[in-house]
Amino acid sequence: MLEVKNVTIAVGERVLTENLSFIAYDGELTCITGDVASGKTTLIRTLMGFLPVKEGFVSVDGELLTIYSSHAFREMMVYLPQDAQALRIPQEEAEAPEDEADEYAVWNEVLPTAEIAQPKAPLTADELMLLATQTLQESGDKPIVIADEPTALLSSEHAYQLVGLLQQQAEQGKTVVVTSRDPMVIDRADKVINI
Repeated sequence: MLEVKNVTIAVGERVLTENLSFIAYDGELTCITGDVASGKTTLIRTLMGFLPVKEGFVSVDGELLTIYSSHAFREMMVYLPQDAQALRIPQEEAEAPEDEADEYAVWNEVLPTAEIAQPKAPLTADELMLLATQTLQESGDKPIVIADEPTALLSSEHAYQLVGLLQQQAEQGKTVVVTSRDPMVIDRADKVINI
């Protein structure tokens, strides 16, 4: 369970989210939606502990999530990034000095560091779907699934299948939090948070 209580998130002087409260329960698919540049991805980064809240708090199963405790909580999470191309680079290529690794390097043990250039040829919708499916299947006992705009680059058919997989994760008792503006994702969510 993820709880967001009276949270204000700011990047520099710009306040993206103010006084936001919700609970994403185990066994539910929670969809965070909003206009373009409303702060959905920034909220996801906050839920993962990469960005501190200006006010309020985020907790995981009743334990306070902070920048300092976030590493332990991230071990409980599986992440599908908005840039799903990042899923294609194998772990052995993702090694870089600790002080140079970007935040994606900590996810799912397959994501790249800032030192690795992205492949030039974009993945096809079939390849993106395969990578997302493999990532979810390999999530094992991780009780929290976070997906940032997971259907954005997929065909309607693949998007429908991926949301079905995310719903299966929720049915297994996991907390599933997704950002999306896709009406199909919003319609199939158990809870919708508009920011």
